[in-house]
Amino acid sequence: MPSIRTRLQRRLAWLIAAVWIPASALIWVAVAVEYNESFHSRTAHTAQVMLAFASAQPASPTVLPVFEQQRSSAFDLNDYLVVISRDGQLLYASEALSPGQLLALPRKGKAHIDDTAWIVDTFEDERTGTQVVIGFDAYEDLFSSAQVAGLVATYVLCTTALVAIALAVGIRSGLTPLGAFAGQVRDRSEDNLAPLDEAEVPSELRGVAHALNGLMARLQLVLERERDFVSNAAHELRTPLTAIRAQVETLEGELPASIRPRFAKILEATDRAGRMVAQLLDVARSQSLDLTRSPGSRFDLVQLVQSGVAELVPSANERNVEITLEAPRSAAVTAHPELLAIVLRNLVENAVKYAASPGRVTVAVAGDRRGAMDLLVEDDGPGLSADAFERAFERFQRLGRSGGDGVGLGLSIVAELCRRMGVSMERLEPGVLGGLRVRLRLPCAPAPELPDHRTSFYG
Repeated sequence: MPSIRTRLQRRLAWLIAAVWIPASALIWVAVAVEYNESFHSRTAHTAQVMLAFASAQPASPTVLPVFEQQRSSAFDLNDYLVVISRDGQLLYASEALSPGQLLALPRKGKAHIDDTAWIVDTFEDERTGTQVVIGFDAYEDLFSSAQVAGLVATYVLCTTALVAIALAVGIRSGLTPLGAFAGQVRDRSEDNLAPLDEAEVPSELRGVAHALNGLMARLQLVLERERDFVSNAAHELRTPLTAIRAQVETLEGELPASIRPRFAKILEATDRAGRMVAQLLDVARSQSLDLTRSPGSRFDLVQLVQSGVAELVPSANERNVEITLEAPRSAAVTAHPELLAIVLRNLVENAVKYAASPGRVTVAVAGDRRGAMDLLVEDDGPGLSADAFERAFERFQRLGRSGGDGVGLGLSIVAELCRRMGVSMERLEPGVLGGLRVRLRLPCAPAPELPDHRTSFYG
């Protein structure tokens, strides 16, 4: 469907054409009538002037010469005929004809001389007996009126074109608020369901803005219900999963050795379900935050990383993985600490899960020359190719890797949260450890550089 601007311009063009065609015909008829009346009036006036001049001449027995005008070419025609006589004597003629032919012209009506038709009229001074016969080409008024009408129609067309251009420019500028409103809606992210400011919208679009606000309010309500459901379901699942694990651990010591591997599988499945529940809680918690109204807060990135890594030491101990933190004493950044903590936990958990056993994981905080702060996580596991790294962001995608209790949500959660926070995440080429190396770049100003220190957490 064409745009409103295109539809208005098309309708304007049709309306202009519909008005200009009958207007041109009306102009043609009106100009023809007015020109014909004006032409006859001017011809009669000219004849009367000539009659007054000829009547004022003194009587003379000598006949004045007849002025002959030859037709030089087919394009140099005489459009007027003038014959002046007094008491039957020819005084002047504009055509080179015999006096008998000239004096025999009709007093009024149409006369034919050679191949030319003339419309003639006679004006007479009875006091002196002077006559003036004036005529014009029978088609002169038609051709002249057509020429004038065509010229007027051309002027009208040019004026109409200028008016159309002005209207098109006016339509374009008048629809600018509509384009701005469309851009305001189009440029919104899928997370921004805040109501539109109806006060800044033109009155013609306030109904549309009000309807969109109602739709976004309903969508916000549906999303909140879904988030509440996920959060409540995850919370409710935690308790039975914990009870199942406790019962299985109690029974494990009383069972024969042949059945214990099956119970180990049950414990592994329970741990995997518990991890999935925790990640679902992360999803619900991240989606509950409205990032469109908050640019984040200023906090110490090093302190957040230290706390996050310390929480993961027990799981690293189970796999005999050493986690090393390399960072300055402090690094002030501006971001969303709650979401960044979730991102860090998932990245480090993923690194611990796929590191060698025994193995190493390195977490580093470093500033770059552009005033940003980098957070790097690297392990000594098998790593991921660039293509596999892109596919790892899909939910429940494990890329065929075995081991661990993951369900394939970790990196997808990381990618979604980084996108919402405006934090870039990229895969770097393997470093010293040779495994997967991921860098987060936080767009913030770093604190003054201080001497680095090295902290190790041993499993």
